[in-house]
Amino acid sequence: MDAGSAPAPDDLRALVADVVGRRPAARARLLELAAASRASRDGRLDTALDDLAARAAAGDEAAVEAVLEVVHRLGLARPAITSIILDHALVDDVAQSALVAVERRIGSYEGRSKFRTWLHTVARNEALMAVRRRQAEPVDEVPEAAGGTRFSSVVASRQTVKAVIDGLPEPYRETISLQLYEDLDYDAIAARLEVPVGTVRSRLAKARDLLRAALES
Repeated sequence: MDAGSAPAPDDLRALVADVVGRRPAARARLLELAAASRASRDGRLDTALDDLAARAAAGDEAAVEAVLEVVHRLGLARPAITSIILDHALVDDVAQSALVAVERRIGSYEGRSKFRTWLHTVARNEALMAVRRRQAEPVDEVPEAAGGTRFSSVVASRQTVKAVIDGLPEPYRETISLQLYEDLDYDAIAARLEVPVGTVRSRLAKARDLLRAALES
């Protein structure tokens, strides 16, 4: 079965069985398949993850390790987090806490929904808790000599951010929407918009500046 092939459900179950059996190369094959499936959105990632998560919920330690590795390597929790938090450093922190939460709560996964739906709920809860903690922290006064008011981080509700983004002028609105809401990287955005990667970078930089200014005001 080559890297580009689409394994049948029985093959996926066999691969998952190899992963939890800690067979050499099975974990690497799983990650390869997961990345390819995520890019093509063909459903194989969800099929494999749902199987792994069910095994993890039943107490299989190898399945827990595999689930956490796939979530971490592919950044599967990040779309749910970035729908609430814009500060990149805080997103990284919450992504780590989401992994811990998944490990702690995986026993509650009952398979009533896709694992990624369950994961996004866990990640959003972690993001909201981070927002509450950040809002509860005292804000130090910034001397005028340091440049007046500063924008150290942006944490806002999804509705607020969405409203501001929708009000951005084109092409900045479309470009940043592809990054935040479709979780596309620079190359994927460039391909979608048929522009150079450098143009994507400059548009995103400008979009973030406009977004910060709008949220600050």
